[in-house]
Amino acid sequence: MSTLRAARPPEPDQAAPSGASSVTLGPRDRLVGQLYIEGDLHVGGTVEGEVEATGNVDVAEGATVKASLAGRDVVISGDVSGAVTASKKLVVSRSGSLTGDVRVSSLAIQDGATFNGNVSMTGGGQKAQKPAPIEAPVEAAPAAAAEAVVHNGPTAEKPKPKRR
Repeated sequence: MSTLRAARPPEPDQAAPSGASSVTLGPRDRLVGQLYIEGDLHVGGTVEGEVEATGNVDVAEGATVKASLAGRDVVISGDVSGAVTASKKLVVSRSGSLTGDVRVSSLAIQDGATFNGNVSMTGGGQKAQKPAPIEAPVEAAPAAAAEAVVHNGPTAEKPKPKRR
């Protein structure tokens, strides 16, 4: 009887208990492809493709990443081009450069850092809440209408003039 193995390991809460690893790619190391790590990743060299870590991801100064990155806390001190997902916090340090859209719970961009992309805040693992309606500015009402009512949303009605 043969069984098929999943290409990607099971989610952390389903995995067998084992020690998390820590992987370091040195300044002369180059990775092209997909990398999934149960633990932390330190990138000092070049990465192209997709990277996902259950722990923290650190892109060192001088490192070049042309990949999507995902991790718990992500710190960028080198150059990153690609989407970044940080389940806890993303920090782009003074020497860091990030070009790509990010999805984060918390974001810090230090003075001197470069960032070009869109940010989506997830709210610390909580479900995204429906945004509050935007209130329209109320302009001065004409002398004939003593009161103005502003409604937002699909059920908005035109204000009715007040009888005197």
